[in-house]
Amino acid sequence: MIANILIVDDTPKNIQMAMNILKSEGYKMFYAKSGKAALKLIDENSFDLILLDIMMPDLDGYEVCKIIKESSKNCKIPIIFLSGKESSNDIELAYECGGIDYVVKPFISIELLTKARNYIKLKKLEEMQSERE
Repeated sequence: MIANILIVDDTPKNIQMAMNILKSEGYKMFYAKSGKAALKLIDENSFDLILLDIMMPDLDGYEVCKIIKESSKNCKIPIIFLSGKESSNDIELAYECGGIDYVVKPFISIELLTKARNYIKLKKLEEMQSERE
């Protein structure tokens, strides 16, 4: 299944790790090293999944997520937060601002792969359903 995934993280090593895990699925991968760069890419492209770091300069992941969810064009894109932060408060904030899931870094390959695959499949099914209505 062809899908576009955007990875947003200010640490190149984390971007590379996520790309290495997901590229075997044949997904088209995009990345941004800041919230502002991510929002620009989201305006210019159509994404099936966003993997979003929380701790970033300029806009943090929570702010980026809120902006995406306020856009009628992009609000249906599933967002998985990737973070080294494990506190229940951080996880609650991620869900409250519109995230669909939360993966703690360093991530477990099969966990990231399975969640990405499932959320992309779900988004594609919802799109097909919308087209029929």
